[in-house]
Amino acid sequence: MSQTGTRVTTGAVVVLALVTVLSLPDSALNLEVGRRSNDGASSTEGILPVVAGAFHVHTSRSDGTSTIEEVAEAASTAGLGFVVVTDHGDGTRTPEAPRYHANVLVLDGIEVSTTGGHYLSIGQRQAPYPLGGEARDVAEDIARLGGFGVAAHPGSPKNSLRWQDWTTTVDGLEWLNADSAWRDESWLRLVLAMLHYPMRSPQAIAEVFDRPTELLLRWDGLTQRQRVVALAGSDAHGARVQPFSFPSYEQVFRTFGIRVLLDEAWTGNAAADGAALLEGLRNGRVYTVIDALARPGRFNFFIRSADGIIRSGGVVPVGGPFDVEVKADLPPGGEIRLFENGAVVRRTRFPQLSYRASGKPSVFRAEVALPSAPGSPSVPWILGNPIYVVAGNLASKPSKRETSKLSSVALFTNENEISEWTVEHEKESLAAVDSTVSPEGRELAFRYALSDSESVDPFVALVRDGLESLGRFDRIRFRVRGDAPQRLAVQLRTGNEGAVRWRRSVYVNTETRDVTVRLQDMQSLAPGVNELFRVESRASLLFVVDTVNTAPATAGVIWLDDVRLERED
Repeated sequence: MSQTGTRVTTGAVVVLALVTVLSLPDSALNLEVGRRSNDGASSTEGILPVVAGAFHVHTSRSDGTSTIEEVAEAASTAGLGFVVVTDHGDGTRTPEAPRYHANVLVLDGIEVSTTGGHYLSIGQRQAPYPLGGEARDVAEDIARLGGFGVAAHPGSPKNSLRWQDWTTTVDGLEWLNADSAWRDESWLRLVLAMLHYPMRSPQAIAEVFDRPTELLLRWDGLTQRQRVVALAGSDAHGARVQPFSFPSYEQVFRTFGIRVLLDEAWTGNAAADGAALLEGLRNGRVYTVIDALARPGRFNFFIRSADGIIRSGGVVPVGGPFDVEVKADLPPGGEIRLFENGAVVRRTRFPQLSYRASGKPSVFRAEVALPSAPGSPSVPWILGNPIYVVAGNLASKPSKRETSKLSSVALFTNENEISEWTVEHEKESLAAVDSTVSPEGRELAFRYALSDSESVDPFVALVRDGLESLGRFDRIRFRVRGDAPQRLAVQLRTGNEGAVRWRRSVYVNTETRDVTVRLQDMQSLAPGVNELFRVESRASLLFVVDTVNTAPATAGVIWLDDVRLERED
């Protein structure tokens, strides 16, 4: 290399080094230094045992780079007490029991792909069939299996990752996700983060965080109707940017985490401690701390009412007035902010905030902000979950009485023959239909055996063609049972050439169930067709079993009776 080239290269390296050093984010504040005994956060009033951990972690069982044991060791080194593993899957794998490794409690969960985004679950039993398909169906199945379900990375700029089905009731959502935070950043900011990483890894990861304003507003809106727990998801996969080993599990765990309030300190019994952790998550007794900004991040949020102290996730009956209290570590320039129904109603730069509430229906939550926090707008340093002030039961729905008259047309009853019902299947699967005796007369018996071939998409369908004037009806009603728990897809197919299908999945088990599928709830299977079911002059009704929710090589029987098209007059 020439002397000129050498000088240019040396100058570039010097400039790069200067830019890196001058733009280096601050180290985390140590809030233990100079702490006074009368700091608000030091008060023990309303304080419960707290355990720190990471939620939403992937291992080498799916697309992570390390084993569960290696992940637990990284969490231990980072000072965490638990890790919630959510490897990609369909729920048919038996979840591992809670266990300790390297003094870290490991909970085993899953991340399920749906048509409306990814859904995380912990605490669920093994699924009897593959979970997948529409988001509402997966959420329904997870709830039936006893799981705590969380909408994953709803703020992701990437459509294929972002949770999009906000009509589905979820138990929780990720207000922050480390694997999504960088995706909308400029290349310059990402390059600086990578340059900073070798020197201050947690701060380098955190400097791409922003306040997800739109998502937090949506969360505040949801909590007006139901309990929704906000969690920060590590979404850690290990060092996927090579050769920089960026970001490692340990450094992601040092960047931020969640804190869960327990009723009692852990005993070291994995089963009991795991149940206590899951209960704390379900009940919303959890808050987030960005540890890369400041530590340790003590936070105490409660309402003092006639019933005693009510903490995050709790419910207070209307009546008041009562006192809302927030106590937190607060460095110079920091600010505690109290929100009521999504709006800031009180703020202070002291380590303790008090607010006299009227006792009317409200949702309160609190954040702590730091002047040094990254982002535009800046990410909260601490974000807590709400306390709900409600009249009656939270998210209770009034029962609906069927007082209107229903007009119907029977497609199959006990007296009908089965000649108008046929079967369809790809060439390697088998299907047949006949009429069998039932306690109430006769019923359709749909027998099937899905192929295990990888060269086809196995499916079978029970079909009723030639339906006229579907515009006169608004629902399909039938009775159904199966020889095993499963999901059955109810489809309407319109047109001949370039046929379009609409679909709604229903749960079937071994007990006879009355099922109603409203046409307005059916979703199109055609790419780019998003509208509700479109009326055609002729259509076909199909009951479909495919590999969305049924494993290849599965054989079974589904019994149907009293199949009707109906409308409400």
